[in-house]
Amino acid sequence: LLVNTKQFVVVLAIDTQYVTLCLEDAYKYILDPKRQPSGLDYIEKIIQLPYRVPPIGNEHMKSYLQDQMNAKKKETRGPSKKEEESSKRARPNDDNQSPGQPNVKTPLLPGYINVDEEAPAKPAVAMPTEELDFTWEELEMLEDACVLSCVGPRAGKRLVNVFKLMKIIWYRRDQDQTPVVDTPFELRMKDACVLILALCASSSKSLRLGMCKVLAKVEQTRSMPVGCDNLKVFIERTLEEGGAGQATNNLLTMIHDEKCSRILEKVVWGEDEEKWNLTRKDLRLSRSFSFVGEYSEPVDGNGIHHPSYTDTLINLKANHVCGLNKFN
Repeated sequence: LLVNTKQFVVVLAIDTQYVTLCLEDAYKYILDPKRQPSGLDYIEKIIQLPYRVPPIGNEHMKSYLQDQMNAKKKETRGPSKKEEESSKRARPNDDNQSPGQPNVKTPLLPGYINVDEEAPAKPAVAMPTEELDFTWEELEMLEDACVLSCVGPRAGKRLVNVFKLMKIIWYRRDQDQTPVVDTPFELRMKDACVLILALCASSSKSLRLGMCKVLAKVEQTRSMPVGCDNLKVFIERTLEEGGAGQATNNLLTMIHDEKCSRILEKVVWGEDEEKWNLTRKDLRLSRSFSFVGEYSEPVDGNGIHHPSYTDTLINLKANHVCGLNKFN
């Protein structure tokens, strides 16, 4: 009765794709996706004025993330307590170490639990609130990763939360190390983790499937991988082992992008097993904060995936890279 009154308006915020599938499942003997009436016909009969929320544009990604992160510009953020303490200590430069030379910093990752060894419990130390603040550089780093990986607003918000949690984990880890400061390798690894998280949260199903393959390989690789000394080569080799396919080709195209390639190539462990262990543990941590299954995947009633708009763009980009631009 209320719907029939002029003063009453009903606003429905729904995901048309999944509501359609649910209707066709609940009324399978009436609604059929292959003929009329379908689930979409049912929705169109009810909704008089549809409005689709457009995807966030690349030009608006930074302002959207800034609303979530409240990043501080460099000139307005003073040195943190951790940085002040670290400035009094000598900082090792792992770039100057020869291949195979062990890192002087021990222990490597006391913040992680070693099931084979019992580590003495240490009293918890309060984390300075300024350590949770995002810097402007971290905002721009996450923006680049989100734009590059075609991340949607919901996934972008989740990445901000995951990024903050990882900052806490990294801070706790650093507090147990001497000196209390990141080495150049650790800084590059953190940049790579942000990119990996964004690739795992991409709106492209093929990219996420490719990353699932890569991170599964990380779980299986206990010792140092043979024949590759950096993260980019490791990803390439892993994808090539699985054979050709849409997921493999799209992810290969992505990691060959200039920005993406530059980040992954800098994570070099060479013959240093300690650096590889750090890489593996941080990638496993990234995998723990990633999952697949809540994205707007175009599927039919049989669960068959159809290429999304994002997948189409990536395919066009791949063709262009290979010199097969269809628009020429």
